[in-house]
This record gives sequence, C-alpha cells and structure tokens, in this order.
Amino acid sequence: LKKGDFLNKIIIFPLFCSLLFANEIELLQKDKKELRQIEKEIIQKKYEAAKDEWIGTINLNSTLGKNRDFTEDENSDMTRSLGLNFSQSIFESGGIEYSIEYARQQLKSDLIAWENQNIALIQAIYETLLTIKKLKLQIEQSDYSLKNKEIELILKKIQYEAGRVDILDLNNAVMSRNNQQKDNISLKNSLKDKEYELSKYTTLKSNEIKIIDFRIVDKDKFLKDNLNIRYENSKVELLDTSYKQLKSSYLPKVSLTTNAKYSNDENKINNESGTIGLTASMPLFDITKDAKLEKSKLEVLKQKVNVTDIQNELVYEYEQILAQINTYDEYEKTISDNLKLYEDLIMVNKSSNAAGMSADYDLEVLQNTQKINQYDLQINDINKKLQYTKLYFKTKVDI
Repeated sequence: LKKGDFLNKIIIFPLFCSLLFANEIELLQKDKKELRQIEKEIIQKKYEAAKDEWIGTINLNSTLGKNRDFTEDENSDMTRSLGLNFSQSIFESGGIEYSIEYARQQLKSDLIAWENQNIALIQAIYETLLTIKKLKLQIEQSDYSLKNKEIELILKKIQYEAGRVDILDLNNAVMSRNNQQKDNISLKNSLKDKEYELSKYTTLKSNEIKIIDFRIVDKDKFLKDNLNIRYENSKVELLDTSYKQLKSSYLPKVSLTTNAKYSNDENKINNESGTIGLTASMPLFDITKDAKLEKSKLEVLKQKVNVTDIQNELVYEYEQILAQINTYDEYEKTISDNLKLYEDLIMVNKSSNAAGMSADYDLEVLQNTQKINQYDLQINDINKKLQYTKLYFKTKVDI
C-alpha cells in the first residue's frame, strides 16, 4: 500500500471504546478538534480545583499607621505590623470526604457528557456520509427513470400522431418527463447541501472516508451501555453525594486556627506574637434545615425515577428501530423477487426482439427498470445502516 493511499483513507470502526473515539476525533476539523480538547482540559482543571476546595488558605495582613496617646505629651508613633493567619477545617462529620467525592462524581458526569458530545459529532459525520452515498445512488437511479420517461414520451408522440391517444395523454407524458428532470435537479442540489454539511465537520471528502458496516446491537447491551442512561445515572450519584454533603453541614465541625504577628513602633520595643487553637461548632437551629434536606432528598428520588422513565422509553425506541430494520428486510426480499422477475422478462423479450416480435424500446424499458430495482436494493441497504447508527451511537463500553 502506498503512503499516499494510506493517508487518504480513514476508517470508522463500530467499536466504541474511549481510545477509538479519541482517534475518531481526528476526523474533525482542526478548530473543532482543538475546541474539544480545550473543553476537556477545562473539565479536568475544574475537578482539580473542586477536590481541594476544602483546604484552607493562608492570608497575609499588613498595616501601617500612627498612634497618638493623649494622656501623655508625646509625639505620634509610626506603627507597622505584619501578620499571617490560617484556618483549616479538620473534621466535618464526613463533610470533607463528601466534598472530595462530589468533585469526583462531577468529573465523571462531565466527562461522560463530553464524550457524548464527541460521539454526537462522529454520528453526524457517519450519517451524513451514508446520506451522501444514498443521494449518489438516487441520482444514478433517477437517470434511468428519466430514460424511461423519455421513451414513454417518444411512444406517446408516435401514438398521438397515429391518432391512437389524445393530447391529454401526450401532455401527461411531457409533464411526467419534466417532473423527473426536476427530481434529478433536486437530488443533485441535496447532494451539494450534504457535501457542504460534511465540510462543516471535517476537511476530508466523502470519498476519503471508508464506512464499515455495523452489526445489530442486542437489547440488553442497548439498555446497559446506553450513553444517555450512563449520564443520567451519574447525575443520580452526584445528587446523592450532594444530599449527604448538605446533611453533614448540620453536624459538628472542628477547625484549626493559627495566627502569627509581628509589630513595630518607632518608640517602643518590637513585638512578636502567635496563637493556635481549635474551634468546635455546630448549628443548633436552622428553620430551613428540614425543607432543604427534604428538597435535596426529593431531587435524588426524582432523578432515579427519571432514569427508569428513560429506560422505558429506550425499550420502545429499540423495538421501533428493530421493527423498521425488519421492514427494510422485507423490502429487500420484495425487491429481490422483482429483480428475478425482470431477469426472466428480459430473457423472454430478448428472444422475441430477435425474432422481430417486440420493439427495441420494450427491451430498453425493462433493462432500465431492472437497474432501478438494483439501485432500490442498494438504497434499502443504506436505510438499514442509518437505523443501525441509532443503536450503535447510543451505546458505548468502558466509559
């Protein structure tokens, strides 16, 4: 394989692990790729700040001023002082641990949401590629339909000139041909639109990205590894930790406080001092406590019910997609049967045409219609793939 050939082909594999999707992000335009990476770094920095938020800060205080003692006949003294103080919570009845755990749960939830956004971009590329392929087939198919319309118009002209049909029949044939031409133009415009849509995501052309078929996703995996469910479950854990954190805020706390100070007066001796101590505290009464705790607890319950509701909707969605795929399987059988029928008709017509018993137009119409059905088979296959994407891009392993 030549180096150029290798570089010009990027393959999308239907195996959704984190490493694979990290590679597939390379499909994106440079700016979009950079944006995704920056957003991930923001999530990471947000976590690093949140997990250490419980750690106290060291503060520096400095003052400069003049003191005047009115009981003594002395000039004002210039005083200078410099101090450091530090306060650190060392026990919060589990609050510190919950604070760190909340940061971890927030990181997990944010990363799942981040990966879901990445997958949505890859899905958009994949579905656009399939649509482009479908439109190209439809354009080729439409050309054969136009050929049949042209033949139909020629035959109607001959019949009209022979007095076998009236002007209405001829006009209908003209309109039918014109409508087919419009369909061709519309399909070509749709193709241009989809090519432009693809360019919004990647600098690669549609023929530079190879698409590999997916396999069916079983129902258990679709529900277990569903991206939306995983994200909603992460929110359950996040809200549950938030509830525990709030609950601990009404329990005893112990803080360590330290202070070091240096002061200097112009006419007095320098003074150095320091203090260290423990402070214990606990809220005795808060009229909003019960309401706040109950609200936080209900938010956890609401999210759990929301997850169950989404799972029920996903069961229906899976069955709906599967039913549509089965419909396309039935279409495939019907189209295949039609192709066999046209194959037999073409063989018979070739024999009668050779014997001068049928017109050349008859054979051409049959051959064109056979081609149209062959394109129907390929288009039907793409329609199935588009349904498969709805399953595969909603599931992911090892998040």
